[in-house]
Amino acid sequence: MSMKVKTILIVIGLLVAIAGFNYVINMDPTQLAARGVGQEHSHGDEEEEESPDGRPSEADLRQPLGEEGAPVVIHALVQDMGELEFPFRPIMSAIAQDYAGLVYIDFPTPDSEGYDELLEQAKGSILGLVINGEIIKEVPEANLGFITFQGSPTFEDWNERDVRLAVEHELEEAGVEFTSKVEHSHPLIPPGAQGAHAGHSH
Repeated sequence: MSMKVKTILIVIGLLVAIAGFNYVINMDPTQLAARGVGQEHSHGDEEEEESPDGRPSEADLRQPLGEEGAPVVIHALVQDMGELEFPFRPIMSAIAQDYAGLVYIDFPTPDSEGYDELLEQAKGSILGLVINGEIIKEVPEANLGFITFQGSPTFEDWNERDVRLAVEHELEEAGVEFTSKVEHSHPLIPPGAQGAHAGHSH
């Protein structure tokens, strides 16, 4: 191969490399995130991958559960990713599964439409559950006849069984037929300690 041909090939290679570098530099950040470039992912509508440590992304954890138009609507107010991943998401997933078609659950953020109204319904609390527009729910089976869903199960402010009682009372009030799932609740098991399937609590 002549020196002239080698030189041409080298120049072409350099031009391709420069073009590729410029493409990356000028690429939209959301496109970079979609290709896994950099540590942070964008939070747009595109599908997001898991974070480098294998944990689900915030977008995945905030995906709504159940069907819109269900008789019971639960807004789970939680900003901390740790709390969102555990215990909020697991508890809400169990509720949505056991009351399929009867419950719709979402995980709004301060940017969500109607968030200010939700805060009013939540009495200003940014951590807890708003169930059918109320954070304090009448529950005849509760000790005081009602349960306040402010705070988190992490601090034993309320638990999964309380949510089930509130959901079932709402369904009764709406005249909706259902099979009670109150005794299906499970004790909280921190992530990493879930080797054996927990038995039923209560």
